[in-house]
Amino acid sequence: MHSFSPRHSCEFTLSCDVLTIQRGDPVISPGVISNHTHVVVGGTAFNRSMSQDAAPNALGTTCSVAIDRSNYWQPLLYHIRSDGGFEAVNFQGNAVYYLQRACDYAENRTSCPSGFMPKAPPSGLRMISGNPSIRNYTDTFAQRAQSHMCLTSSNSVYTNSLPTQACLRLRSQVFFPSCWDGVNLDIPNHTHVSFPAIGDYNTGVCPSTHPVAIFSVFLEFFYDTSPYPDWQNLVYANGDITGYGLHGDFVNGWTDINALQKAFDTCGSNGYSLASPGCSITNGTVQGAKTQQVQIQPPYENLGLNGSVSPLPGPNFVTGSVADRTV
Repeated sequence: MHSFSPRHSCEFTLSCDVLTIQRGDPVISPGVISNHTHVVVGGTAFNRSMSQDAAPNALGTTCSVAIDRSNYWQPLLYHIRSDGGFEAVNFQGNAVYYLQRACDYAENRTSCPSGFMPKAPPSGLRMISGNPSIRNYTDTFAQRAQSHMCLTSSNSVYTNSLPTQACLRLRSQVFFPSCWDGVNLDIPNHTHVSFPAIGDYNTGVCPSTHPVAIFSVFLEFFYDTSPYPDWQNLVYANGDITGYGLHGDFVNGWTDINALQKAFDTCGSNGYSLASPGCSITNGTVQGAKTQQVQIQPPYENLGLNGSVSPLPGPNFVTGSVADRTV
């Protein structure tokens, strides 16, 4: 069960294993160390100084579709120990969804025509979703696009904040903008993409400033929170204890954009059957998520992956209040 709209649309999903956990972010902090720790999946070319064509030329990928050399990342989740130290919560992998949701801008258009097919994200596109500095909820398109699912033995509880109860697993969710300006692959303030102007963050008509609808990208990152009944001590790597500062980044590394564009037509009913013989992005074979080594190893840093650190690497200090986890 997902937070996004149940409106019928084509979609396909792939899974990825962790590639690297490091303070790298070539979109927000190109060429330098990032302010906080990220967990990164996908193509092995990930590094702090990725050129525009680096991702598609990666030697491999941790994702289940071999031609997807893209990178997807979020801030790492930590647990605050009783002694005040911070330990990384075990990351269990992720799912990436590509969805047929938004449609191009057209004058006086108020809803998407039946069967409209967005474009595949262009080669080299980079985009972000979410704001790491937010510590309160304002109910905007952009903020609704980040959310959490607390998975328990009996049900699933959806919140935009970090959970307000103990969870066996936590699913950190990020929905990316679905509208592109049609020109730029990235710009300094990253406003070359946007959410629809009509509809919601995950559906609707694109604005005139960003008239081109692209496949909607949705991330789910899974964490094993079963060892931590003290749910109030979960905090993101950027020091966010509310969860409203959850954010994600995407670097498009698909090696064949035409195959990606044709995926909804060639990969079976509603895009689910990626193993179908005619599937354009797998050639009938799904490799499965797998372990890979990043090609450029970052300098060693104690990130609390095998013990505890204090403060959070950066350094980052806990900000916000658990009392604000209300939505």
